[in-house]
Amino acid sequence: MTLKKDVSSEENSYRGRIAPTPSGLLHAGHARTFWVAWHRSRQFKGLLIFRTEDLDPLRCKANLVDAALRDLYWLGLSWAEGPDVGGSLGPYTQSERMGRYENAWQKLLANGHIYPCNRSRKELRSYAEEMGLDTMDPLYPIEWRPDGHFFKPEAPDGDVAWRFRVPEGRKLTFIDG
Repeated sequence: MTLKKDVSSEENSYRGRIAPTPSGLLHAGHARTFWVAWHRSRQFKGLLIFRTEDLDPLRCKANLVDAALRDLYWLGLSWAEGPDVGGSLGPYTQSERMGRYENAWQKLLANGHIYPCNRSRKELRSYAEEMGLDTMDPLYPIEWRPDGHFFKPEAPDGDVAWRFRVPEGRKLTFIDG
């Protein structure tokens, strides 16, 4: 396979991405989604980044990464950075970035910005229904939040989710263009 590299400038501020999970072959829906990302990167004179989303070791297969690359090149798509072309912000395979994620998690935990929770989404929806609250996007109940501000910098035993500590009465939002 001949590898192509975009010649877009590294100075562009727009950075789009495509991030297939190598758990099966790509289908028409993937092709459309990736074409839209590719088109937007050109529309905004930016960069398109290919990132392999392989964080589920039971489902992801290495041969499917190669298949996705071949299929996307066959469609005429290309990217400025990725596991096959490199780039300054690699690695571009998620499983190879675990150390970075661990460091970021440790920093958030040490600064009291996150806390462990073993409540399920189902429990949260049930609580919201009982209280007559928004069940589509329920707020995490204040009485379920821990009292302390900081936690030990190690994960508790068991299956937990990590929640961001948001001050009472404050709503955090963002716009993902």
